[in-house]
Amino acid sequence: MFWCGRRKTDRAPVAGRGHNGSVYTELALPDGSALWRSTGGAGGAVPADGCVDLILLADEVYVAGPSTRWIAAVADPASGSFGLRLSPGRAHGLLAAALPALTDRLVPLAETAAAGEARRLRERMVRFGNGPHPTAGLVELAARATVENPWSRAVQIGARRAISAARIAAEMNETERTFRRRMRERFGYGYATLVRLERARRAQRLLRSDRTLADVAAAAGYADQSHLTREFRRLVGASPAQFASSAA
Repeated sequence: MFWCGRRKTDRAPVAGRGHNGSVYTELALPDGSALWRSTGGAGGAVPADGCVDLILLADEVYVAGPSTRWIAAVADPASGSFGLRLSPGRAHGLLAAALPALTDRLVPLAETAAAGEARRLRERMVRFGNGPHPTAGLVELAARATVENPWSRAVQIGARRAISAARIAAEMNETERTFRRRMRERFGYGYATLVRLERARRAQRLLRSDRTLADVAAAAGYADQSHLTREFRRLVGASPAQFASSAA
């Protein structure tokens, strides 16, 4: 499956074979980033996760900008799809293009990075795609992109706890206006969106258990079950009941 290939997992490394013979493998990297490979994947809904992906398709590299809504992905090409997924707040140092302009878009790498950097990125992605395992060069690239980033990490932790933007800004000794500007520069979207993405991610984990929808809504931080359903459809592309059924 491609467009952004964002199949999230809590395990690392991970590999799986689908009922239709599709194969998906993923190697986790620091800060939740990952190298992934998909072959024979069918189309379907890909939940929003706020990540940025570099994707190799038929020897061309594309950038899937920060996702803030679910995406209808199409099937893998014959050669499969390969990618580097950068967790929220980690891609701004790698791309020359402003992240807000890339949100929910798929664009050629050449449009988002300086010519020399784009060429180097493409060469590393092609070596990864044509080999059985991630190359040292691509792992090095991922490590550079996910270098220690205390600001982004603190923001993501705050979003998981649903702390207000005003409180996060105060903890970082910033004005709320500066915090919101920096947020869009680093993540490509606003803090409220990150809170919704983290809440939906928590709900997806909870729905894989036998808990009722009402229990999941309360535990994940939604106002009620209706709120859970509305947000889930927008961000995941399915109702909570449909997601729980497919996960089972």
